[in-house]
Amino acid sequence: MTEDELVQITGKRRHSKQAEWFKLNFGIDVVRSADGRLIVTWQTYEALNARKNGLTANTAATVELCFD
Repeated sequence: MTEDELVQITGKRRHSKQAEWFKLNFGIDVVRSADGRLIVTWQTYEALNARKNGLTANTAATVELCFD
């Protein structure tokens, strides 16, 4: 995503505030470049949004433990 696209999505201009927005809305810490800019692809954002809205299958694996 470009800088302008991140501003449009988050409503924030500062990188630290954008990172806080992702943490608050998706519960993730976004990867950042050396200068503090967020590194997010549209594919990642769309997947996070779909998961948040319940549009994807739950991919969490369940493990059955057996104690005999």
